[in-house]
Amino acid sequence: MKEFYEQREIEYSRGRLAGHDVLDDEGNVIVTEGEIITDDIIEEAKKKGKLHELMLSAVAAEVALGPPEIQPGMNLEEQMEAFVRGKIVGRDVFDWQGNLIAKAGSEVTDELVNMAADKGLLQELVLAVGAPGIHSKEEK
Repeated sequence: MKEFYEQREIEYSRGRLAGHDVLDDEGNVIVTEGEIITDDIIEEAKKKGKLHELMLSAVAAEVALGPPEIQPGMNLEEQMEAFVRGKIVGRDVFDWQGNLIAKAGSEVTDELVNMAADKGLLQELVLAVGAPGIHSKEEK
């Protein structure tokens, strides 16, 4: 399952603008805000364990001109929370033990956002609400 999401994140990120800088754990820049995300950048992010962050940077660029709730200066978690709040879940989301936390077709409430944040599943929730380009036509 991890490979499936990893591939989707790669497909989503490739060719998009980075909405913010992504750094590795040592503080080295993987991509800078406004830079086009290339295969080389994707490989570097993957090697450094920052593929989720890279994809979320691409999501941030997509939503930067969209929802007014995304404001400059918000940290990554705040951006994810603002992005998913009020959206409809496109597929079931499970925690790491296999427990259902969000059912496809349900609305993302503050309670769900808080639960996902507490369980470290905000990224999964971003994917599940269908950030533009994440879900294939067959999944919709």
